[in-house]
Amino acid sequence: MSGLYDSIMSRAADSEYIDPEHVWPLGIGCTVVLIALVDIRALNQLLASLDGFTQLRQLLVMALKGIGAGMIAHFAYSTSEISFRSRQTLQSKERALMIILGVGVGAGLLVDVVIPRLIEPFPFVVVQTAGLLLVVGMWYLHLLIENWKLSNEWPHVLSGLLIAFGPYVPYLL
Repeated sequence: MSGLYDSIMSRAADSEYIDPEHVWPLGIGCTVVLIALVDIRALNQLLASLDGFTQLRQLLVMALKGIGAGMIAHFAYSTSEISFRSRQTLQSKERALMIILGVGVGAGLLVDVVIPRLIEPFPFVVVQTAGLLLVVGMWYLHLLIENWKLSNEWPHVLSGLLIAFGPYVPYLL
């Protein structure tokens, strides 16, 4: 295990964009996967006990909803040439307003109904939602940045995936 750690840390040290602290969340992700693989009841209960912090749970769900709404708005109102052409063909302010309201209602339904239904079946809602926030948040953040490279952000994305979906690893093996 220390060989893997040394390999990851040396790769981070060799990169001009990845600092060692970017790799630290990988430890949390690997711990979640290890807890799922070892299946020790006390450790599973420890992760499940975090779901008892309802304010934290609600905060994480609201953050995920906010990122979802931001992504929908980004895609719906992007400033690409196609978007401008489609807006010019709407022909009236009233029609444009109806389309904007329709997109808003659709986004609101997606965010308020779909996201909670997707995350509630998670065995460890707080932990897995935090991991999902890391992945989706990094993805959304870098949708806004043109020169994003996965090679610079792989520790965040991988650790978020491990945290969010690590409890399901035993089912894959």
